[in-house]
Amino acid sequence: MTINRYFNHPVITAAELFAAGWCNLNCKYCYIPKTDFLKDIHKVIIEKIESGTLLSELKEIFGEELTHLTHWGTEPTLTVKKFKEFYAEAIKIFPKLNTIGLSSNFMTSPKNLVTFVLDILPKERSFSIDMQVSLDGPPYITDSNRLGGAAGQIIKNCLYVTKELSDNNSIHKVSMHLKPTIGVGNIKTLTDIDKMAEYYDFFDEFMFDWLEVGKNISISRSCDPTLVVPYEYTQEDGKNFYQLLLNQLELQSNNYKAISKPESNYFHRFRGKLWFFKEFFTKHSMFTCSAGDSQIGLGDLPLAVHSCHRTFYLDHEEYIGAAREHGLDELTLQGIDTGRNDLLADSHITNFNNEVKLIKHLYTNRAQHDFAKHRISFGVAAVLELAHAGQVSKCYKDPEMALLLSYFSQVLDCPIENVSLTGSTMIKPIPMFRIFGNGLFENILGRILKDSRYV
Repeated sequence: MTINRYFNHPVITAAELFAAGWCNLNCKYCYIPKTDFLKDIHKVIIEKIESGTLLSELKEIFGEELTHLTHWGTEPTLTVKKFKEFYAEAIKIFPKLNTIGLSSNFMTSPKNLVTFVLDILPKERSFSIDMQVSLDGPPYITDSNRLGGAAGQIIKNCLYVTKELSDNNSIHKVSMHLKPTIGVGNIKTLTDIDKMAEYYDFFDEFMFDWLEVGKNISISRSCDPTLVVPYEYTQEDGKNFYQLLLNQLELQSNNYKAISKPESNYFHRFRGKLWFFKEFFTKHSMFTCSAGDSQIGLGDLPLAVHSCHRTFYLDHEEYIGAAREHGLDELTLQGIDTGRNDLLADSHITNFNNEVKLIKHLYTNRAQHDFAKHRISFGVAAVLELAHAGQVSKCYKDPEMALLLSYFSQVLDCPIENVSLTGSTMIKPIPMFRIFGNGLFENILGRILKDSRYV
């Protein structure tokens, strides 16, 4: 009677854990207000870990089918040392569990990460461990987004963790990658080619040192910026983002010591999917987010099933009050005022033992992943309207170009952001068409089509 009882074969095999309710930072673009109610949630989470409740809930929901676990919430390094008994039992309960992931700001207790890999995780089974490092760029970006002195501290802590893990011959296979995030102000700054050069020089110097101390672990050399979401991106923002792309291409001829040549991760995402577009309507999971598809989130309330970590706080009234009081971004507040957040909580959070709501939850998620023609059709209509209104490039007045931009948007789709901004998992927010449809996608498409492999 696990969650996979509704499918002909195991489909949902990964879990995102609400593993920490508190964070030491208050990053400018974070959608979580850092107020005292987070500390109360944090205590509940620790109790669930230490009492064995979290483990028993995973067993009830997944049975023996669990393969992947990721630690989410606010800052997971605050609780990783609490998981020793959890994982000692988990390897007995979940014979297929082989992958563990977490994302850290690397500003809090770097020793905890070392202890987690070397001492907390059992040595009877080798895990693949993926660590995401939240470093946004040089100090004028990272420090303004996060905290004064953050860039230097993150680098120092990351090098320490990497060296310790590399030197101590853990049986676990550790991989690490960067997650740089940029907002509108950062995008505008990086339209200056000199600033863009500083950006990549900064990462190149760090990456050179990082690779030197991490010779026994896998480190991704990519350091391409990703966008803050949600955000009300304008046509001007889209043009600035396109200029950022052009700057990346100009810098590709530079001789970097360690990083990969500057290139948009959006280019790689779209190019990688083009090989399989004939299967767009038959193998949906290849083109969509894993939220509610192959994975679910497990919240702090008893047997709380979430589509993913993005909804972890929405089943708390305190979140809504704190968001109003602390003035989160306008789009989040609009979602509260219009009831879209209530809709999101109703459709993407449920209790595992509530049969009716659980089936509704699974159906809602499957609809977003499986009914691709619905999503694409809305995208085409939206792009055509934006083109005629002068909000995206004129080339999108051509229905074929509008269709291609709509396809591209599906590769980047987030069902949770869709509901929080539009009220439907099927309807992509208009700002995302603006940010990609003012030069960036045309450039990506043109370069891909010049590659003979795609002709």
